[in-house]
Order: sequence, then structure tokens, then C-alpha cells
Amino acid sequence: MADELSQINFAQDLEAALAVDDAQRWKVERVDGLEIYVEISSAKAPGEKFQVRLLWSVYPGEPPSIKFRDPQSGRLDIKTAWPVVRGFRPENLDTCVNYSSEGFVTHPEWKKDLNYKWNPNGNSVLRILRTLQSEMDDHFAGRFKQ
Repeated sequence: MADELSQINFAQDLEAALAVDDAQRWKVERVDGLEIYVEISSAKAPGEKFQVRLLWSVYPGEPPSIKFRDPQSGRLDIKTAWPVVRGFRPENLDTCVNYSSEGFVTHPEWKKDLNYKWNPNGNSVLRILRTLQSEMDDHFAGRFKQ
């Protein structure tokens, strides 16, 4: 269960993120606590939809867990639910990026490196959504195939 301050900060930032023009590209579903599902696609292949799950343990103090969900089954362990994008590792079901909790598990040294360290300032929901959208638009190379 997320702490009350995290819940309040998250709700405010999510509301603000959904009010920006960029949000027209995303279909966001708030699940519970600090968890959302976001339907996202690349400008290169707008018909190819992906559902990313973002889950914070503390907001905005830590980066979220980033996983991709299979919309039909709701499962997070389906490799073909993942897009091929730099830093995403569908074969490991994780992301090796400095804006995900999984990235910091893989690279604990990032916590002290100013080039990689998580920045909790500003609207983290919006920053993550814009970063994901940029990665999808600029580096999308299709859906992962087993």
C-alpha cells in the first residue's frame, strides 16, 4: 500500500499529465494506488498498440517499474507484448533504462552517478510518459518475436 503523500502527489501529477496536448496519444487507465496502464504506439506504426504498466512504490521518490501487459490475458510475462525499443529487454521482461526501477536493479551504480541518477523533481508521470513516447517514436523496431 502506497503512503498517503505518494498517493496525493501521484493523483495531482497524473491529472496534470492528462491535461497536456501530448495526452491525446495515450489511453490511460488508473488501476489502484500508484499503478497505471497506458496504451501507447509509435508514430512509425500507429496501428501497433502496446499496453505499458507503470507502478511506483514511492512517488515521486523512486522510478516506476515498467512492464508491458498482454491486453487479452492481462499477463505481464508475455514477451510478444513488448515493443523492440532501445533499453527494453523483452527476453528478460524488463527495461534497462535510468527511468525504471528495473534499470536501477541491473545497475545499482546509477544511484550515485549524476548522469543516470533518478530525478524526483517535477511531474514524474508526465516525464515518464513523454520519455516512453519519444523512445517509441524514435527507436521503435517492431513487436518482439520469440
